[in-house]
Amino acid sequence: MIYKKFFNKLIYAFIFVSLLVVGGCGSSVEVKTETPEEEIETYSNASLLVSTDELQNMVGSDNLAIIDAREGGYDTAHIPGAISMPHPVFADSSLNILSVSELELLLTEMGIAPDMKIIIYDDTTASWEAAGRIFWILEYLGCQDVHVLNGGWDKWAAEGRKTETAASALPNSDKPFTAFTRSAIVMDKNQLSNRLGNEDFVVIDSRKDEEFNGWTLYNEARGGHIKGAVQIPYEWFFNEDKTILSYEALKLMFESRGVTSDKEVTSYCTAGIRSGFIYFALRLLGYERASNYDGSIWDWAEASVIDPDKYPMEQMPHYEKLVYPAWLDQLISGQNPPTYPGNGYVILDVDFNEGYIPGAIRIGWRDLNVTQETNPATPEDGSLKPDAELREYLENLGIAHDTTVIIYSYYSELYGRVFWALMYAGVEDVRVLNGGYNAWVSYGGEVVDSSATPVPTDFGIQVPGHPEYLADTQETLDCMTSPNGDILDLRTWDEFTGAADYHSYITVTGHIPGSVFLWYKDWLDGDETLRSYTEVESMWIDAGLTRDKTICSLCTIGQRSSLLVLWGHLMGYTNVKNYDLGWYKWTEDPSNPVEKWDVDPSEAQY
Repeated sequence: MIYKKFFNKLIYAFIFVSLLVVGGCGSSVEVKTETPEEEIETYSNASLLVSTDELQNMVGSDNLAIIDAREGGYDTAHIPGAISMPHPVFADSSLNILSVSELELLLTEMGIAPDMKIIIYDDTTASWEAAGRIFWILEYLGCQDVHVLNGGWDKWAAEGRKTETAASALPNSDKPFTAFTRSAIVMDKNQLSNRLGNEDFVVIDSRKDEEFNGWTLYNEARGGHIKGAVQIPYEWFFNEDKTILSYEALKLMFESRGVTSDKEVTSYCTAGIRSGFIYFALRLLGYERASNYDGSIWDWAEASVIDPDKYPMEQMPHYEKLVYPAWLDQLISGQNPPTYPGNGYVILDVDFNEGYIPGAIRIGWRDLNVTQETNPATPEDGSLKPDAELREYLENLGIAHDTTVIIYSYYSELYGRVFWALMYAGVEDVRVLNGGYNAWVSYGGEVVDSSATPVPTDFGIQVPGHPEYLADTQETLDCMTSPNGDILDLRTWDEFTGAADYHSYITVTGHIPGSVFLWYKDWLDGDETLRSYTEVESMWIDAGLTRDKTICSLCTIGQRSSLLVLWGHLMGYTNVKNYDLGWYKWTEDPSNPVEKWDVDPSEAQY
């Protein structure tokens, strides 16, 4: 049974890794710069996309409307013949779409008729892919020949194609625009509430991690997401040149999250803009029951405050511990961002060399450890410092028990180790910058050449303040034997099965009997941001790692395994422990049981 469980996990991991490779998903792995034309043809509704070549050949054609959906830049340069219609013109002050009669009047005034060929473009991620929202609106009104320019203004401008600055206008129609509405593609909160939880219904949240997790960025009445929603941020849908992902990549991205074509699918964001593009992507793939929730989280959250049972929401239990670049920017600039207690802060740069966030103090994760020079009996990377030395080390960094500490790095196992050590020591407010240094640079945050000099302080309490985060060998044995305990092994598959080990100081291979294997890289998206916590929690629960258990984690020496404490804390698990020195320490005592599997490691190597 355990054997089967592990291989199911490996199959799932393979699917996710494949998704990153072919789709990118905002990842740092190799992605395509564009989708070749032959792959575009494989979309079920490929004609909904128009290439820059095709549009260039169409410019000046009769019965053609080109809509520039950008909110800025039209007067500077636009595609010849395009009319300016940014998405707010279709909406009221709350960004809900206008009434049908108002939309009919608007389109009549703009010279658009239902039988026209309409091609919409925007500047993709810079305008929240508003072209998708307008596509949805026009299909709702009954237009039959609506398309989106693949790559938008980004690709048109990058290719140096012809532009103009003079405003364009369509000839006045000799008859008013008359809508033939398709109500099935419009979702409202009551319809969604009635369908929520049905097996043939999926809700997609197209917002960023911080919004999904619980931060309120746009005056939402409540933070978090619609309960049960699947998170697929709309930025994931693009190649580097802003063309849309290939058919196979889109299909895999949807289906690996349970968004299959046999289900009814609706999408939402803050106000129905980003989610309008998700509707377009679903249509492109041929999903026959797709809709957009126009009111989106503004509408749902407001209703949830009044009736949380009918309009349920959920959030990461400790979302505030996973900060985002704009939050950190506010803190550095002297503001008091949400949830910051105001007791002073320290930013720790963990083993990163390419530049520094202003005010960051550079440390190495090994600086927290006893080294071989101090204790030759420890492995190369060492074990956590004794309590008194750990306290002194933190004091020299300027960290007191009530200091807010923000950690960043590129590798999750590095900041995970530091997070765990600080939590164990008793620091009350430890946070991680989601996506680390790369996320900061992508945000446009300032980068400086040198790290800051710490100002020593008094820690204020005895170390450890939270000894429960550290497991010893006896507690790990208890987790092995108790029905209320579990052991999580975060080494590679080859190490877990006993097929191989990559450390010279490991003489015994295998794993602790009954332990659970999960690969921690599956807890990350390709750009090293943390994966949707609801997906990670599902992995844990499927593996038997439930909230009612004591969970001890191990790896080779306690580095990767510290991520259990980070993730457990974020998700509200109250009894998670890191077995420092892990497998190395376990195998020092020959009386501790060891299990190996006769498995071909080539079936699942990482």
